[in-house]
Amino acid sequence: MKLVVIAIAFSALLCGQTPPQPKVPPGTPAASPAPAPAPAPAPATVAPDAVVAEIDGKKYTAAELDKVIVSLPPQFQQAARMQPQTLGTVFVMKRLVDEAEKLGLDKQTPYKEQIEYNRMQSLTQAYLATYSTHVSVNPDEQQQYYKNNPEKFKQAKVRVIYISFNPALAKPSADGKRFLTEQEAKAKIDELRQQIAAGADFGKLARENSEDKTSAAKDGEFGTIKHSSSYPEPVKAAVFALKQGEVSQPVKQPNGFYLIRVDEWITQPYSEVDSEIYQQLKQDRVNEHIKKIQAQYQVKVENPAYFAAPAGPPQLQQVR
Repeated sequence: MKLVVIAIAFSALLCGQTPPQPKVPPGTPAASPAPAPAPAPAPATVAPDAVVAEIDGKKYTAAELDKVIVSLPPQFQQAARMQPQTLGTVFVMKRLVDEAEKLGLDKQTPYKEQIEYNRMQSLTQAYLATYSTHVSVNPDEQQQYYKNNPEKFKQAKVRVIYISFNPALAKPSADGKRFLTEQEAKAKIDELRQQIAAGADFGKLARENSEDKTSAAKDGEFGTIKHSSSYPEPVKAAVFALKQGEVSQPVKQPNGFYLIRVDEWITQPYSEVDSEIYQQLKQDRVNEHIKKIQAQYQVKVENPAYFAAPAGPPQLQQVR
């Protein structure tokens, strides 16, 4: 049991640095970015034949460790280069792999099936990454996309009023400030919206009431929000439903409510979004390629009984 725990810990140490995968439409495999280049060899001040480490009683030269490092997935190479104990983890895993192969585990069910599935995943991502590097997009296509999709490049200059709530702290704090409950915060922001609808100045109310102190000091000026902004979807949805000069209904977030006013709609200039358009068109073409392949492998059910939900997931039987 301890060995299993140790192996899992080693895997977590390495895999915890895996970068996020790009988003693609549901059901479409993502095109991974091209693999990062292999790490630079040891600094020039270290000769390839210079001994740089001792592991399990064996001395390793810079050239020998370079070979070990470049054999790792790109996202792990820097850690192995900069954290020697991580490199030691790699040697432990290699030892355990050797022991597993001596036992013939790579030929036994369910391990051989897991290995094959991992192989399929790795080669699928490798193919998509390679295919993506050969997809071309010319400037004329980018310009046309920009002209055909003006809504995608709109951005709003907004003002906000933020009223927070925290039911767990709805009592006076040490400094005498009382946190509002959700119901109290909603009532307050509804009242502020009614005042604005009756002609009250948004900036003045933001300055006097908003708990977003940075924007409150500027009469609620919050900056710009665009489709690609990292703000929560409910906030962006509220913004893009407004006309210039309109104020949103209260937008609830985990710890507060926002009122949002669009001061001005602006279209981003092409020079700011050309690289974004390039990546979008490139991803679209990779997705189209995958969808064509997917269309060839649609499953036509001939016997529904085979696909009836089993009592539990099917298990491969080990052949002895």
